[in-house]
Amino acid sequence: MVYNQFFSTLPVLLKASVWSIFLAATPISQLSAQQNPLDSIALRTVVIQSTRAGQDHPAPHSNFSAEKISQSYQAQDVPMLLSSVPSLVENSDAGAGVGYTGLRIRGSDPTRVNVTVNGIPFNDAESQGVFWVNMPDLAASAAEIQVQRGVGASSNGAGAFGATVNIDLSKVDPEPFGVVSNTFGSFGTRKHSAYLGTGLIGGRVAFTGRISTIQSDGYIDRASSDLNSFHLTGAYIDDKQSFQAHILSGHERTYQAWYGLPAQFLDSIRTYNPAGTERPGDPYRDEVDDYTQRHFLAHYKYKFKNNWSLQLNGHYTRGFGYYEQYKGGEEASDYGLASWGDTTVAETDLVRRRWLDNHFYGGTFALQWEPRSKWNSTFLLGAAASRYEGRHYGELIWTQNAPAVPKDFVYYDNNADKSDANAFLKWESRPFTELRTFVDLQVRRVGYDFLGFNNDLENVTQNASLTFFNPKAGFSWYVFKRCMVTGFAGIAQREPNRDDYTQSSPGSRPRPEQMLDLELGFHQQQANWTASANLYFMDYRDQLVLDGRLNDVGAYIRTNVPKSYRAGLELEAKATFGKVLQLNANATFSRNKVKKLTEYRDNWDDGSQQRIDYSNTDLAFSPNAMARLEATAMLLRKTNHDLSISLSGKYVGKQYLDNTSNENSVLPSYFFSDLRLNYDLKNVIGQNVGLVFSINNLFNNQYSANGWVYRYISTGYDPRPDDPYTRSEGGGVYHQAGFFPQAGRYLMGSVVVRF
Repeated sequence: MVYNQFFSTLPVLLKASVWSIFLAATPISQLSAQQNPLDSIALRTVVIQSTRAGQDHPAPHSNFSAEKISQSYQAQDVPMLLSSVPSLVENSDAGAGVGYTGLRIRGSDPTRVNVTVNGIPFNDAESQGVFWVNMPDLAASAAEIQVQRGVGASSNGAGAFGATVNIDLSKVDPEPFGVVSNTFGSFGTRKHSAYLGTGLIGGRVAFTGRISTIQSDGYIDRASSDLNSFHLTGAYIDDKQSFQAHILSGHERTYQAWYGLPAQFLDSIRTYNPAGTERPGDPYRDEVDDYTQRHFLAHYKYKFKNNWSLQLNGHYTRGFGYYEQYKGGEEASDYGLASWGDTTVAETDLVRRRWLDNHFYGGTFALQWEPRSKWNSTFLLGAAASRYEGRHYGELIWTQNAPAVPKDFVYYDNNADKSDANAFLKWESRPFTELRTFVDLQVRRVGYDFLGFNNDLENVTQNASLTFFNPKAGFSWYVFKRCMVTGFAGIAQREPNRDDYTQSSPGSRPRPEQMLDLELGFHQQQANWTASANLYFMDYRDQLVLDGRLNDVGAYIRTNVPKSYRAGLELEAKATFGKVLQLNANATFSRNKVKKLTEYRDNWDDGSQQRIDYSNTDLAFSPNAMARLEATAMLLRKTNHDLSISLSGKYVGKQYLDNTSNENSVLPSYFFSDLRLNYDLKNVIGQNVGLVFSINNLFNNQYSANGWVYRYISTGYDPRPDDPYTRSEGGGVYHQAGFFPQAGRYLMGSVVVRF
């Protein structure tokens, strides 16, 4: 399928490239490298990215260059690649980094991490999360990945409450190149990709194309992944303007592994997967998630006289797909039917598909001015507008005992529209060489149109609108030549997600979240070592959390916690010992608290809910301590070949599965180590042959990196022997919990040939 997509989309890329040449008003036959020599700086800045933090920006950030990515990237997804970022916890549903993966930064979940590609927002407009599985092998195209912690410098997309991940695909390589990569590993993991570039034709026009396929059986039973993608670009660049067009397409078909492992199986059947087991006999073979996502990006930049630059960006995302489930003993009323067509049929087994069909499109602009003055200022005026149109519907594709129900019967169908617009002004200045300051002012407006409940609990089309003002300011001050102090303050506000609106009435809808982020950093750099310390305080108002409460339409909802905070110290250090050894280390120590929380527990005996009040409890999935150390030794450095070995270890402290600090539902602390061998052989086959061999989780530690819990009350309930999810806490309190075990020791080897 991916090959058909590649060739069917090729004419679109060619058309975009011809358009870029037309914009330049210069016949291609007249182009020459001698007429317009372009330096590497110009090639790296063909897109003004208002979301990126510069080298001495006060927002704490980590950069991953293309070279750094190539040293460790094999087939696992972006969250696993970013494991070395301070305060980051990565996880994988299938257990081995391929398929559905996720990350948390400073305890903030993926819906609070703002992801952009070339400055264009990538978060799903409704759920606010990012599903990396939809864009497999994206890291292979990246010129740089930057992770900003806290509010950061991002100006587009939803407010960043934990971090921002900026992926840069815009770099133009002046020389022709080709990269062929093949990876094989444990659990049937394999990746094959080819990445080709023309370099600058005539010094101004360039094309690139990448095609990739990734398969894995997964560590968890049946947690297979079949992923395909391609990325095409066309670019034009001269000394005054540039144009780029990107087409990214990804298709994933993964067996569902999102239910988690019952706690009772953690020490025995760690690979058990309950998905598909409602079918009698063997698990249902098509209990899969099948989704296609395509992104179309266009960037045009023009440099005017007097240090003015204009950036225009357009984007369109097309997504469509479904997840399929076998359900046993379903009642007709759950599907909007009075009966299954025969009054003697009370329940039936069935297969259903739940579809998502959406469009997301919009544009951004950035006008940059660098006036000649003693203040060395830069002004950036920007704006963005986007619209999301999503259709959600469900189909019955098979029923066992209900022949009267037509095939592909649609049992629900609703639409949701969301508009998002913002404008911002950034001012950066250097009043003197040692001091850099910045101010960032953003106004953002969000509008929803959706099918939800009104105050009479009737399902009707509704709308909601919100306006936010998000200011930021900071400084970087070189107190001494190699010692820098940074300060940052920013306010972020963000809207509830789609489910918060559709599963509530106007009277029970949650309020938007607000957060004040304060950062103070100290950075010391010497010839052979660097060190930094960053203090942060993230003060939340109305943070949205699950507390077990049912709203007025009977749905479990996220509710606003009036006050909560995250406070911590992040330490980083890097040291080089001669030309042989390099050490990289980071650690985070933090407190993550909800000042007051009310939990609501279901009482299964009478249908009521019990209220329990807490104070000063820990925020869920927020370890108080994390640390990582990596040592890299250069074993061989010759003209034609290099050999290095890296050993890393990462510790993640205990995490609670909810916000109650209940010791019966925790993710225990864990530690894992990875060993990686890099061997580069130059000018033997092509320009370079890179061999990467890794042993992941070297010491075969058994741990889980994610989970869930549901707690309830019953005096007469006795868990069935075949219910491995339920445990008694005593006193009539029970909980159900699921865990996501990560793979033990597993191997992976890659061969990358560069021409």
